[in-house]
Amino acid sequence: MAYRGYASAHVIAEQQGIPSRYLEEIIGELRKAGFVVGKRGPRGGYRLAKPASEIAVADVINVLTTTSSTATGESQDEITRLVESSVDERFEAAVGALNLEQLIGEARERNRRHAADYVI
Repeated sequence: MAYRGYASAHVIAEQQGIPSRYLEEIIGELRKAGFVVGKRGPRGGYRLAKPASEIAVADVINVLTTTSSTATGESQDEITRLVESSVDERFEAAVGALNLEQLIGEARERNRRHAADYVI
């Protein structure tokens, strides 16, 4: 979506190699959180609701992991909760203020370098 504007769920699922139904669930959560908007019709699909520079990767991951963790329930074990909390804190520190635009720029640069290494 960030690369091309509107993209259908079918095309995204195919390119990412994930089942369409699973992607629809993910997109539903992203829509509820205000990261994605949809448009019906032949040129419709989904696109980012705001510029990629305004979408923090940590926020997207938080929305998706919070949804899955509430479905499975909180762990009852204190050690498990401490480990999960420690991992969450370290993840947040590692991801920090990384936004989608930075991630897209890095992916484009890697693709550019990879293409430059290709010799016929």
